Amino acid sequence: MTQWQRSETLFARARQSLAGGVNSNLRLLTKPVPLFFDHAAGAMVYDVDGNAYIDYSLGQGPMILGHSPPAVLEAVNQAMRRGQLYAAQHELEISVAEKLV
Repeated sequence: MTQWQRSETLFARARQSLAGGVNSNLRLLTKPVPLFFDHAAGAMVYDVDGNAYIDYSLGQGPMILGHSPPAVLEAVNQAMRRGQLYAAQHELEISVAEKLV
């Protein structure tokens, strides 16, 4: 029994339906097996075996505020209540573009 027993089981299962058992070749290099994660909060991620890790990569950048920050969740929740996909122009896209510029 290892500290990654559930990840090992899920990896064996994934190899039956995903090429190499992963959806990114880089994950094949993870030792002892590619880890499967269950949830995340702030700067921490938790695997299916209950191990906690500091998420140094933070989604290669998009998670710079951490995982599930309350202010971001609230803003997204409010925006979703107004609709998800208009397939048309929306004032919010201008606001985002102006901030990016």
